[in-house]
Amino acid sequence: MDELFDLDDPTGSPRQEAPAVMTDVQRAQIRDLFAKIGVVVAREQFDIVAELTGLRITAVGQLTSENANTLIRMLSARAARAGRANTGNSWADRQEDTWIDRL
Repeated sequence: MDELFDLDDPTGSPRQEAPAVMTDVQRAQIRDLFAKIGVVVAREQFDIVAELTGLRITAVGQLTSENANTLIRMLSARAARAGRANTGNSWADRQEDTWIDRL
């Protein structure tokens, strides 16, 4: 008897696709962002990857496309803050515009 949801796999076991690996474009963006924040040593870069994504890697090829997107977003924010002085005032140091700023 054919089951409705077992069209592709007669054994009924769920298929698991491997996560997409990081693209060359993502790799180049990450390399540029690390350069902007002044982190050029691989061990330090791996530590930052673990801090920002929660994923401890030992080789660049272990980074998935999804994790690379997270890393790019987080590194972009760090790069944006890199040249700015921290005043210690969270309101003055905010990154995003508030609804008041947009008026």
